[in-house]
Amino acid sequence: QNLGTIAVVEPDDKWWRELNLGSPEQIIRVFVQRSGCFTMVSRGRAMRSRAMERALEEQGELQDGQNVGLGQVRTADYFLQPDIVSANSNSGGGGGVLGGVVGGICVKKGEANVVLSLVNARTTVEEALVEGYFRKKDLGWAAGGGLFGGGGGAAGGFGGYENTAIGQIIVLAYLNAYTDLVTQLGGLPTDAAA
Repeated sequence: QNLGTIAVVEPDDKWWRELNLGSPEQIIRVFVQRSGCFTMVSRGRAMRSRAMERALEEQGELQDGQNVGLGQVRTADYFLQPDIVSANSNSGGGGGVLGGVVGGICVKKGEANVVLSLVNARTTVEEALVEGYFRKKDLGWAAGGGLFGGGGGAAGGFGGYENTAIGQIIVLAYLNAYTDLVTQLGGLPTDAAA
C-alpha cells in the first residue's frame, strides 16, 4: 500500500562522519525505494541540479522542446529524518574515535539505537517517531543472509556501511525502525518480516 509521497532528509547532527561513514539518508532511501510503501521525491542535491537545468533553460541553452519550467515538482506529503540515539562499535583500538565517545556514541558494545521521525510536510506535525535497535551478536543472519552482499546484492547504496561491523549494525537498526514505521502506518502486513 502506498502511504504517500516522502522526502528523506539528512540529519542535522553529522555523527556518522566521525565513524567514517556516509549520511544515513542514503540507507533510508534504499529502504523506501525497495519497500514500495512511499513514492519518493528527491530534495537536496537533486533540487540544486534541477535549478541548474532551469537556469540553462532561462539562458536559452537547452534544446528546443525541452521543458523544466514551473509547476512540475511533486509535493512531499512527509519528511523522513533518520537520527541516532547511540551506537557502540566493537572495533577495538585505544584512543580517538574508535576508543572513545562520538557525539554520545560509545564505541565498544557493538549496538546501535536509532530513530526515524516522520513529519507531515503541510502541518509540520510529527506523525510518528520510531526507534530501531540492533546489536552485534544478532549480526550473523544478516551478513550470511545476503543483506550485505552474501548473494542478495542488497549492499549497493549503503554508502560504505556494509564494510564495518558498526556500519552493518546501524543499517540493521534503521531497517528495524523503518519496518516498524511502515507497519504502524499500515503499509506492511503483519507477516512482512521477510
